[in-house]
Amino acid sequence: MKDKTILKVITIIGISGLPFLFKKGPMKDWFLVYLFKTLITTMIDGPVVKKRLVTYPYRYFSRYFDTNIIFDYLLFPLFCVFYSQFTYNSKLSKTIFSVFLFSLPMTIIQLILEKTTGLVKYSKNWSWFHTLTVLTLTFWSSRSFIALIRFLTSMRRKTPQATND
Repeated sequence: MKDKTILKVITIIGISGLPFLFKKGPMKDWFLVYLFKTLITTMIDGPVVKKRLVTYPYRYFSRYFDTNIIFDYLLFPLFCVFYSQFTYNSKLSKTIFSVFLFSLPMTIIQLILEKTTGLVKYSKNWSWFHTLTVLTLTFWSSRSFIALIRFLTSMRRKTPQATND
């Protein structure tokens, strides 16, 4: 019962955060970050779960998904967008270090959930450090992705267009 309630609360928090997703800055960038993050999550969490390094004993649609779809496709992408918004005009050093304002609390919450609920379980080959590392790297990768998109877009605008005279 406790696990079901916690999962519902996490779901409500995630859905409640969606209106803030596109509130500040260029919406297309945030949408791209969100989609990119879901792709990265699928590529990472799928194999981690297949190897049983992390399992999600209690989850939505357990017949169809081995992963926690609320975390993978709602919460984590949402937090990646918030991180990108938070570091939108930041220098590289702030972007690098501020990631821990996001990845560290998420790791702590997941560790607490791992110790006290059936929502997530680590194998003996997985620890909070692995979680922190994966979260941090995926935050950075999503932020780097949108920075690259912005750079390429700005380069395209600066390049003179060929004319057909």
